[in-house]
Amino acid sequence: MNKHISIRENFSISSGNYIYRDFYEHSQEKVVLVLNTYEISDKADKAITVLLQIFKDQFSKKTYDVSSRLKETILEMNWHLTAFFNRQKCKFEISAVICVIKNDTAYFVQTGRLLIYCYDTSFSSIGLDIEKNFKESFQIPILGIKEGELQIKVHSHKLDQSTDLLIIPFKQAKELSLEFATRENFLSLINQLFSDKIKPIAHISAREMHSQYKPRLRFRLTSKTTGRIMLIVIVIATAYVLFGRKWGQGLLSSGKEVISEKKKLLIDYKSLFPNLPQPAFEVKAWEWLSPREITRPPIFDAENLYFITDNELTCIKKNTYQVKWKTKFNDKIRNAESLRNEKLLIVDAEDNHYLVDKTNGKIEWNKNKPSTPVKYIKERPHLIVIDYIRDGRLEQNYYILVDKNTIQLVLADKGEVIAVEEFESEIDFISEYDYIEKCFYITMRRKLYKVDLILM
Repeated sequence: MNKHISIRENFSISSGNYIYRDFYEHSQEKVVLVLNTYEISDKADKAITVLLQIFKDQFSKKTYDVSSRLKETILEMNWHLTAFFNRQKCKFEISAVICVIKNDTAYFVQTGRLLIYCYDTSFSSIGLDIEKNFKESFQIPILGIKEGELQIKVHSHKLDQSTDLLIIPFKQAKELSLEFATRENFLSLINQLFSDKIKPIAHISAREMHSQYKPRLRFRLTSKTTGRIMLIVIVIATAYVLFGRKWGQGLLSSGKEVISEKKKLLIDYKSLFPNLPQPAFEVKAWEWLSPREITRPPIFDAENLYFITDNELTCIKKNTYQVKWKTKFNDKIRNAESLRNEKLLIVDAEDNHYLVDKTNGKIEWNKNKPSTPVKYIKERPHLIVIDYIRDGRLEQNYYILVDKNTIQLVLADKGEVIAVEEFESEIDFISEYDYIEKCFYITMRRKLYKVDLILM
């Protein structure tokens, strides 16, 4: 049975919890990892970073079936966390749930005080006994304890035509009624938990997939159509020979720019739509925590994000947050630019220039080209202009203003501030505006935040 499987989540690295997910629409295997600790400190951040890295390294191995991979992964995470506690001379409670959905079956491993609820034909709980979990005397399997004391069991649940799974901390579960007469009541409760901003919380929804598309008409290649196609090909080929490829590209690109500049001037959108939607900020804690402090503004392309930490360049995928590769250079990175044809240009503090392949991080050439460096200054305020032609949702000029721990969205035509977001820490770096994702990225030491531009 084909199912559409989606996930809704809420978490915050700054409050000691984290959700990693890999939910490709057409992938056969979907994965979510939920981590939670009530410890809020740099050591807690580092512990979560350790667990996430071990999870990615261990779980990506395809040598085991799902149940074996889950068990091996959680045991490996436990071993490394125990070693981390010994090195740091500390100890605190960390809870974890790993869920894998494959072949219409959900598999779980569970440690600590994260509970799993399920509603398909009726309401049920999965894994650890809920009532026992609320008793002080109950020995809960916690990450970071001695390996022999960690008893791990893999649970599975067959997904029905319509199944809802909920992963929440036990403190919130303790306050819930465990009797739900209808699915609507259960979904209403989930919506309430999200509106109360419970963290972490993950709602996985599995629904039977129905086709909503009518079959397309078959394309018929007639002699008349063939003649028209051949005529077009001849005209284009003649123009190419007479005027040259570069001239044609330049003419087309120039015409495109002129049309883009003029098209919205020809139509008075403000009079046609006096109540145009206003953009606003929506901040999301990012799904990747740098092992070291980020030292340059992040850069990006259509698929990846690139982070610089002194002399190391790290590439992660936008949609899965997985580290694709890391590359170290001779000295601290002074500048990084994204080029076409899947290349990156890197310049270090000693004026060494590198050409890097985006697909694997390998250095294609390295040459010393002395130049006078321009010192990077984190100016306050910092300003980023949004091209409303490139972001087709917008109808007016806007720019983003950054000052210390605050970002502001300014309507350029009137100078009015229409959205403000304030952070607890001072902002270190801000990226350019991502016209594909409709967002930008800010960094604060090791933490990265994605700031979406939404329409209200």
